[in-house]
Amino acid sequence: MLNIGDISSILCYTISGEGGIMETIAFFGHRTVLNKEKIKVKITNILKELNCKNPIRCLVGCHGEFDDIALQACLEYKNTINSNLIISVVLTSLTFLNKQEYGYSRADYYNDRGCETVFYDLEEVYYKKRITYTNKKMVNDSDLIICYVKKNSYKSGAKTAINYAFKQNKQVVNLCE
Repeated sequence: MLNIGDISSILCYTISGEGGIMETIAFFGHRTVLNKEKIKVKITNILKELNCKNPIRCLVGCHGEFDDIALQACLEYKNTINSNLIISVVLTSLTFLNKQEYGYSRADYYNDRGCETVFYDLEEVYYKKRITYTNKKMVNDSDLIICYVKKNSYKSGAKTAINYAFKQNKQVVNLCE
């Protein structure tokens, strides 16, 4: 587990290396979050610390309070500090593409705010396992994981994703500690 102060030396070295490597950060967390503003500030501070010359891509889910907080922090950072930040909102269901009664889909909502939407190939995945499957894909595609996971939580998709990240030797920062 990394401390917030350890992040910039690890990622900025990789990002500023030859070839302009893009670093990818994935965000995972519980549906319910305490101290929302404090968590948002922590995410913003991490992004500021990583403010390197090459782009950073953030993979953010769309299923809970932590995802909303991470998305807000990334959008504010992109709009005020570094417009090169790439924000990818990961969708887990085709229903996100359906137009609502007002003619607007959730994917449109994200795209209009400067985010791209990502949809992993989920056709063969049982619908109740799609979030877990998508979380694993996000871990595999990421260099750093920023999470909000209570260590004593019995069972959750976020905790499963973080345990998988550790098994994959990914760098993890838990904002819940």
